[in-house]
Amino acid sequence: MKSNNKNSEEGGGGGGEWLSTFNDMVTLLLTFFVLILSLSTPDTGKLTQAAASLNTAFGMHELGEKMDLNVFIPFVALKKNNRAKVFKKNKRKLAGRINEAAKMVEGLDKSTMVVKTTKEGVLVVLGEKLLFKPGMAEIEKKNYPLLKAFLGTLLQETDCRIRVEGHTDDVLIWNERFLSNWELSVGRAVNVVKYFISEGRILPERLSATGYADSKPLFLDVNDNNGELNRRVEIIFTFKKS
Repeated sequence: MKSNNKNSEEGGGGGGEWLSTFNDMVTLLLTFFVLILSLSTPDTGKLTQAAASLNTAFGMHELGEKMDLNVFIPFVALKKNNRAKVFKKNKRKLAGRINEAAKMVEGLDKSTMVVKTTKEGVLVVLGEKLLFKPGMAEIEKKNYPLLKAFLGTLLQETDCRIRVEGHTDDVLIWNERFLSNWELSVGRAVNVVKYFISEGRILPERLSATGYADSKPLFLDVNDNNGELNRRVEIIFTFKKS
């Protein structure tokens, strides 16, 4: 009798303990599939074809009714589109502010300055005469107002990276200071960066300098009108897309 009672007690639990674990597993699987669906990019073409087949199969077209198909659009795509809009807006805003700042510089020859938006940010092209004497890398004091126009709130209010590139023409240079156009182009870029650090207090980690000599000319067919345009400094403001 004792043995039978013991077996009855052990087997009399009702057998429902496994339901709690089963429910948890189903909930986790449902959450997993919802997550996969939210991150996926549906093929709208195939979904549209499937909807049309269902309409035909169930005679919806014959009844003159139309079945609307709402394609799920992942939230990730919307976030990406919004980020792209903000990125473009920031580029246009900075380019406009640079142009406005340049207008305040007296005697500035705008024909030797170009400001435009690019894929990575904003590009400012400054002709040689806006900063340097021919064959020299030191910035002329009379040209300080132009660089000052880029400083202050113009650069400090943005967190963009600033890359300065020096470019020369294909006329070889040879003097005590510069043994080639490479040294001249690098020296000019470095001096612009040093000016931004010393006068604008721009953090050094936001700045970089490089020289390309005559390896990236704006004009391959050089003449009296466009030859000097290859001698330039380019300032590239690169935004973080995030």
